[in-house]
Amino acid sequence: MQSDLLFWKAGPALKLSAPEVTRELIWGEEVDGLVDLPIRDILDRLKAEFPDHDEKTGLLVGRTSGGAFEATWSWQHLKVHCHDLPAADRQRLIDMIESFDCMACEAPPSKH
Repeated sequence: MQSDLLFWKAGPALKLSAPEVTRELIWGEEVDGLVDLPIRDILDRLKAEFPDHDEKTGLLVGRTSGGAFEATWSWQHLKVHCHDLPAADRQRLIDMIESFDCMACEAPPSKH
């Protein structure tokens, strides 16, 4: 099963709903009211949690015993495309990123 997760951090000035934020970020737009993410810290933690990984400019690919994920990012969001990621690994990934005060939202499937 494939799914896309989108993470961002809402600031007090955010006026859009979660689906509206998701749509704008998927379209490549900047969203007023989002707080910059600590991307380097999040990526470092992802690499520690999922040691079987490869990182290229703008892409982190992590593998588990049953699946994989691809993470891409901007200063406002982190998008994770999950490929057959077991439920426990998916939840571990979500919990780890949410520990940075980010919210998770299912994104419409991408055309991978």
